[in-house]
Amino acid sequence: MRKLLASLFLLASASASLAAGCAEPPPPVRDIAAETFYIDAASSIADEAIIARNKQSLAELDAGLRRIISMADKGLAGDASNAVCAGHWLAAWARGGAMLGTMSSRQAGYERKWRTAGIAVAYLKAREHVEAADRAVIEQWLDRLADAVEADYGRPKSRNNHYYWAGFAAAAVGTATGSARHLGYASEAFNDGLSAIAADGTLPGEMARKVRALHYNAYALAPLVLMAELAALRGEDWYARHGGAIHRLAAAVRGGVHDPAGFARKAGVPTVEAPTGGVFAWRAFYAARFPARWPDPLEGTLNYPWYGGDCGLAAEVWIKRQGK
Repeated sequence: MRKLLASLFLLASASASLAAGCAEPPPPVRDIAAETFYIDAASSIADEAIIARNKQSLAELDAGLRRIISMADKGLAGDASNAVCAGHWLAAWARGGAMLGTMSSRQAGYERKWRTAGIAVAYLKAREHVEAADRAVIEQWLDRLADAVEADYGRPKSRNNHYYWAGFAAAAVGTATGSARHLGYASEAFNDGLSAIAADGTLPGEMARKVRALHYNAYALAPLVLMAELAALRGEDWYARHGGAIHRLAAAVRGGVHDPAGFARKAGVPTVEAPTGGVFAWRAFYAARFPARWPDPLEGTLNYPWYGGDCGLAAEVWIKRQGK
């Protein structure tokens, strides 16, 4: 019966997509299988073979999610038809309970958390063009995903980037659905993140990552910046919280990028890896809002799926809409 109902849901969603001129969405992926890939106590050395296995295991899920995010970005850029199609695909996956099945491990839960954040931001980009019937189904599904993410993390005593990412996922969903519960969780995670920032602007928990200390300070800053940007969409100023502590962390990360040797000395290691590629794309928001604090040219890609896609485009459109 469950399989029959799922088939009927997919058939209805496919019919709606085709009627709107969209490609048929792929089947939703409910279960996530992934393995922890760090193999040392500091979580600084990765096993590339495990990373490759995880990538293969997640390929079907990620292909669908990246396609939805791409359509949402096109919608934000002015192509309403792509936004409509993103809505139809999301509704199909919502009806099929995508990412609400079995998580094989704690790592699988991490993977769901990152993807929940990215897909919720993508939905925000497309939402104004999504049909009302699709909105209702999508938002119920997003709330369930955020519930699952929050259940995985709670409010841990040992707080690091994973907790802030859970807060970002909750913030993105709460902004999309209006859930006070999820926004409350996000607010606590954000405040906990700011309270952890040391006087020198670094996060002690991320400094323990040895060679990856700079990377993970930046990776922890990302969800904090993105939570503040989502708050700005709601008319709230989270950047000012805790006396603007987020700016100390941003200055420490920027300083580390310019002087990795100095950052390595702080971490007590010979060298540190600098953040590169799409994972560094969040700085498009920060630089657009605070150009004096981040005057560096934005080189490299500004697109990262688990930030919701094109950060450069989102920063331009969202900040302009706020009259900044």
